Amino acid sequence: MFFLPIAGSVIAGWLVNQAADRLPVRRPDCLLDGGLAGGQHRIRTWLVWVLAWLLGWLAYLGTERWAEGLLLAGLSWFFLAVAVIDCEQRLVLNCMLLPAAPLILLGQWLAGGPQLASALLGGVAGFGCFLVLALLQPGSLGMGDVKLAGVVGLAVGITDLGLALVVAVCAGGLASLLVLIRSGFRRGQTIAYAPYLVIGAWTALYVHSDLLHLFGRVGR
Repeated sequence: MFFLPIAGSVIAGWLVNQAADRLPVRRPDCLLDGGLAGGQHRIRTWLVWVLAWLLGWLAYLGTERWAEGLLLAGLSWFFLAVAVIDCEQRLVLNCMLLPAAPLILLGQWLAGGPQLASALLGGVAGFGCFLVLALLQPGSLGMGDVKLAGVVGLAVGITDLGLALVVAVCAGGLASLLVLIRSGFRRGQTIAYAPYLVIGAWTALYVHSDLLHLFGRVGR
């Protein structure tokens, strides 16, 4: 069965790279336009392959049932695609988030993930919390980030949403501080926030898995 996460990670890495290349409408100041486009594209491609493989193996090692592992890996790969696109384009795409919401709920129901009520409460709470933050600090968060927080809530459920958002806010805050220091504390500096929400989602998803079981299998 060990070949399944390898094959799945290869397919997932290809799909994530295809999504990053084809789904966004290219902006004039896109990271991959002109200059070092080829080199940066190759670096991103290989980095995505490595991350897809790592996330797939962690999902395989950290779960007992294949359905749970498939759901965990699928969610992780989906969030990886969202993070890559936001890093490159500063876009969180509705064409990814809107279809993902019902598919996440269906996958959780089939795999025995968070109960429907927990997932729905998590989605509403995640969306609501980031909507409040966006309204309190206009320009700090886009509506794509707000909707992504809702999708993260659906994925992790209300029980683990707090962990996901705390990790996201702390990681995003640290990144913002580093950007401010690097720019000499000039105002108007922004960051792509989706990657930090994704880090929070990964943390909650994998902490929710059986980590003791995971480390035991790695040690054997």
